[in-house]
Amino acid sequence: MNRLDQKIAFLKAALGSFVLNGMNFNLMMNQENIIKHHMLKKSLIFFTLIFLLLVPQNLRAETGLIRDAEAEKFLRELATPIFKAANLDVQNIRIYIVNDNSLNAFVSGGQNVFLNTGLIRKYATPDSLIGVIAHETGHIAAGHLARSSEAMEKANNAMLLSYLLGIGAAVAGSPAAGQAIIMGGSNTAERLFMKYTRGQEEVADQHAIAYLGKMSYPASGLITLLEFFETEMIGYKGQIDEYTLSHPVSKKRIELIKERTKNRNYSDKKINSKLQAQMNVVLAKLEAFMESPDEILRKYQNQNNELANYEKSIALFRKGEIEKGLSLLNGVIAKKTLLKNKSEIGFLYEIKGQFLFESGNIESSIVAYDEALKLLDGQDASQAKIAFSSALLSLSKNDKDLVELAIKKLQEARIYEYDNPFLFKKLANAYDKIGDNGKSFLALAEFNFCLGDKEKTTKYAKKAKEILTKDSKEELLRADDLIELAKKDKK
Repeated sequence: MNRLDQKIAFLKAALGSFVLNGMNFNLMMNQENIIKHHMLKKSLIFFTLIFLLLVPQNLRAETGLIRDAEAEKFLRELATPIFKAANLDVQNIRIYIVNDNSLNAFVSGGQNVFLNTGLIRKYATPDSLIGVIAHETGHIAAGHLARSSEAMEKANNAMLLSYLLGIGAAVAGSPAAGQAIIMGGSNTAERLFMKYTRGQEEVADQHAIAYLGKMSYPASGLITLLEFFETEMIGYKGQIDEYTLSHPVSKKRIELIKERTKNRNYSDKKINSKLQAQMNVVLAKLEAFMESPDEILRKYQNQNNELANYEKSIALFRKGEIEKGLSLLNGVIAKKTLLKNKSEIGFLYEIKGQFLFESGNIESSIVAYDEALKLLDGQDASQAKIAFSSALLSLSKNDKDLVELAIKKLQEARIYEYDNPFLFKKLANAYDKIGDNGKSFLALAEFNFCLGDKEKTTKYAKKAKEILTKDSKEELLRADDLIELAKKDKK
């Protein structure tokens, strides 16, 4: 056993009969900045599930990104067969979860897929999500983002916040969304842009049908969702300027998809059997974190199954009843341990680490995260590594070995979390603790680059260059890269 293992073991011994850890469901601190950074790039175009054109600021709910390793794992496993069917490089596509109850999904910035929590939670099975991702993947494969940039120029760079795969009307019945749509018909530039994209939507449908065919998966989920949108549209008939709807969901469009898939007798059972258990956990977690804790406790007060207890543990944690929450969570972990599902248990340990860390029990959270990292690997472990490092850096005593362990784990997580500003903020803090100012400034440059602040990116990259030694060749090259990237983005 090396010295670092001994220190973790010492923590465990000091804590006595310590139990289990958890998962990291973060409404990530200022993650709004990340999504704004992605959304405000010059070439940004949205292909969305619902038409949300020019929603006024006072009607817009604040959105951010939800980071949850288990939910992201589920979505990756759900989407990977689709990306492969489209002959896309799976490693180059990123999936983001948007904290928004509207039924919305879109692609942007090249190969980024954004899914709203409202869409993920709409149905209890994976069918509609698979259909939607297939459609959005069709936009990526067809190169619609680049073509839409040209259309945007022709429309004199009209301000477009989002536009849809199918329907423009009520976002799950929201009057505010309906109002936003009604406001959408006055701008000529918007009309030009929408006209340009109408054909693309049918092409994306065709691609989606082809991908689902390669997977031997039915299109029923996509049809169900489109029919829901078409029904929602009915209440706005006569109020909406049809010309401004980039992707109106008509019976004709739905019937076309049905016609093209009518002779396919595919079943969703094989794929769904692999995904359903994961989806059940993700839906439970989203509900537990997004709904009122008291409502969750009332809803499941007479239920004693694992998912119910899991939700109740989260609700208790959110109410500040940490010991009760941990007791329930420990029971869930104990039962899961018997099934020997490493990743599922790892995610439970991760969320326990979150419970402990956020309640101020730093040492216990470190032990919990350490247990999670023994069970998780690769991309699944990246957020736990960041949380583990954050806990190490929060210890009152500045232990150099533990700080260096935090740096090691942050650098490992960086492979997958290369655009996560929180990671670079912690990395800057860690290097500062051990007096490595050059690398600390470089990490601050990376932090500001993630947030889109080019002036500060340049400032800290130059500071890093002034301090880094000639032996730090890789870091010096990266500082130069950041300075050049900042210059390009300013043009």
